[in-house]
Amino acid sequence: MTERKLRRRDFLRLSATATVGMLAAACALPTAGVGGEEAQVVEKEPTLIRVHHRLGGECDNWEYWAQKFNDEHSPDIDVKMECSPGADYFKKLNVMAAGGTIGDIVWISSIEGFYRMAATGVFAPLDDLVADTGFDLGGIYELAVEAAKHEGKLYGLPQLSHPGRTGLFYDMTLFDAAGIDYPDDTWTYDDLLAAAQQLTNPDEGVFGIDPTNGYFGILVDLRAWGGDVINEDGTTCPINSPEAVAALKFRSDLYHTHKVAALPGQVLEGTTQMVAANKLAMFQSGFWGWSTRNFLERPDTLGVAPMPKGTTGHMGSMFESDPACLTTNSEHKQEAFEFMSIFTTFDYQFRAWQEHGHMSCRPDVMNNEEVLQDPMMKVFAGIFAQAMPLVLPANFRETEYFKTITEELSVIWLGQKTVDEVIDDIQKKAQDILDKSSLEVA
Repeated sequence: MTERKLRRRDFLRLSATATVGMLAAACALPTAGVGGEEAQVVEKEPTLIRVHHRLGGECDNWEYWAQKFNDEHSPDIDVKMECSPGADYFKKLNVMAAGGTIGDIVWISSIEGFYRMAATGVFAPLDDLVADTGFDLGGIYELAVEAAKHEGKLYGLPQLSHPGRTGLFYDMTLFDAAGIDYPDDTWTYDDLLAAAQQLTNPDEGVFGIDPTNGYFGILVDLRAWGGDVINEDGTTCPINSPEAVAALKFRSDLYHTHKVAALPGQVLEGTTQMVAANKLAMFQSGFWGWSTRNFLERPDTLGVAPMPKGTTGHMGSMFESDPACLTTNSEHKQEAFEFMSIFTTFDYQFRAWQEHGHMSCRPDVMNNEEVLQDPMMKVFAGIFAQAMPLVLPANFRETEYFKTITEELSVIWLGQKTVDEVIDDIQKKAQDILDKSSLEVA
């Protein structure tokens, strides 16, 4: 056999090839460890994206899309949903934010801490990520995009928006039995009162109307009368203005003068149970009031119209939204942003309506032919188009402000005090809150 000599460059080439082969084998196979034991190859852990949400239908929808995202990005990315009961959710967020243990993505409501957390550095601005990825905000209502900003910077991606407690839901069977036309978008508060008086039957325990007496239900009346619970820059409480007082007196009269609304504690049943028993003709709610149909023997007997027009000639409302936010604590912002951007898509928001009856912040969903076959969505799409702006305390003390006004007004609905007797005291207590220093993360 003839011996063939290798040139130096051939030797180096073959040596390099052999070295690469051995390295590849070392990565792919177990190697002998000390004492002859085999050392296991450590696989790369996936990038973990922690997502915080409140338990409920929205969380279920996020879970669905998280699973799809994980399937498409396996084994590189693992989105993990961490959902908490509603009563504890916001408290838990504050604790995690203060302790530095908050995850990558947060669901939050515009009325429950979004702006405070943006202002205090819990949430990361998204403008650079939007620019770098070419993310298109053009398919979202401009009002929703603006509501997701603080001091000109974008801190959330809109994924659900609505115009507040602006729906007047009604029992068609009671209206039909009384021969009264159903509510529509021409109704005034005088029309509401006239219908409620005709439909109330004390002997049968039937009431004409159940107003929503929380801060955001009351706000709808005040704005329809030309009043408000807070001024445009969030620094003054005008609840004792003549317009606001007139609206509050109308609502008080529903209970104490006309007796068409059940006093708090007068009936043991809740709103849903009273509607199911045909004991309540009308009730005020947000879009979620439509879910009352799920408890009715005949779901098609529940109707919905806009809340009435007030003395201003228009109805009251307030735009609200639930954005998805990226935290400054996240070490995987690009991956997290890729996942949360799903929530703004047509497919996501169309499914949110199909599965959970949620409203959308996309015009192409709200104006979709199939969506508009839903009576609730058709009514709320019209309300949404003229929704009045969200205004919150400038010092971020919204929770304290809402609670104080709601609780202080309760003596009126209970009949313990009149509007005139308490309104100036309520205004002072509310103004004292607005005059406090800005609230930081707990």
